[in-house]
Amino acid sequence: MNLYNQIYLRKSCRKYTMTPLPAEQLAEIEAFIHGMRPLFPEVQITHRIVERAQLKGMLVPKAPHYLIISGVPAPYRELCAGFLFQQLDLYLSARGLGTCWLGVAKGREKSEAKDDILSLCFGEAAEPQTRTAAEFKRKSLTEIASGDDPRLEAARLAPSGINSQPWYFIARDGDIHVYQAVPKKLRALLYDLEELDVGIALCHLALATEAQGEVFRFETDGQNPPVAPQGFAYMGTVKKP
Repeated sequence: MNLYNQIYLRKSCRKYTMTPLPAEQLAEIEAFIHGMRPLFPEVQITHRIVERAQLKGMLVPKAPHYLIISGVPAPYRELCAGFLFQQLDLYLSARGLGTCWLGVAKGREKSEAKDDILSLCFGEAAEPQTRTAAEFKRKSLTEIASGDDPRLEAARLAPSGINSQPWYFIARDGDIHVYQAVPKKLRALLYDLEELDVGIALCHLALATEAQGEVFRFETDGQNPPVAPQGFAYMGTVKKP
């Protein structure tokens, strides 16, 4: 299944038929999850699929299935969660299902929810779940990147919380240096998952790299990376293939 092509089609879905997916299809989804490639294998990210009654959060769409993403606090936890489960987001979209990231939705049971990060809802869509390139509402490449690299377009189209696109990329000598917007205090009260959003964009960069027939490598200990743009912090570097 070509997840890379789905980057240019995928659309968040907020209307579902409410018909639960067959058990066989849910089993296939679980099998795909267990085969997804982590960004950093040592960072443990887990999940559980629940019903709406087991979820808490405001403005949560009605959907037949909700997947809660969790992980014990650790460096790069959110980065890894975004990278990992954007693969699932694209896979479900490629299967013709609707999906939507839910930044404020977590488990209702405190004993289970203490390490929850956010959720993803999915199911049979009751509205179009793909779009054309012209229908994406994203910043231009000149606003989110400098330098020239064809892979940057895939990162530009990545989804993010409240469509904030909290990233900046500097392409230089075959490397892509990755930066995250430093959250402002007032905005952080509404949304604080910028690192996860960057992880989603990294997933798109990985798929774009592999679509070129190259190996994706991301390192966080880059030697003398370009100075971060004002309001951003260095996260790591996608190394030259």
